[in-house]
Amino acid sequence: MLLYLSTTGDVLARSFRRLYGKICGSKGNPQKPEQQQQRCACTNTVRVPVTLCLVIVLAYICSGAMLFHRLENWSLLEGSYFCFTSLGTIGFGDLLPGQKAEEISLCACSAYILTGMALVAMCFSLVQDEVIALLRYIGASCSKNAPKSKDEESVTSLPGS
Repeated sequence: MLLYLSTTGDVLARSFRRLYGKICGSKGNPQKPEQQQQRCACTNTVRVPVTLCLVIVLAYICSGAMLFHRLENWSLLEGSYFCFTSLGTIGFGDLLPGQKAEEISLCACSAYILTGMALVAMCFSLVQDEVIALLRYIGASCSKNAPKSKDEESVTSLPGS
């Protein structure tokens, strides 16, 4: 299961990053394709906002609430609670789908949870990349502002440097 989540999350993150780059990267950018390809080679990755990842997960939970509202006759709050606890934790077991003994409900629930776990893994991967990029930026800006020691100053002030 962990291998499924890891590989599927990474594949979905790469695909989503590529799709996001195509959709949002070309807006308001009247460059020729050769220039755009050269620009993309320098930045090498597309940064996806963390808020977009949160919106995706929230929309998936809301769609699951609607699904279980229809299939199980749960309220939207119960459906949202079930979706959140099933995707965010191991589930508490207080709400169980398929109590009507309908096979379609159990299949839909299984497909929803497997897809949702892959979606959450994708969002974790995207958020992880953003946090790493932010920490690298902070580290680079701190190293630029750090006072140089006398040894570093003597090396950088050598003639011919």
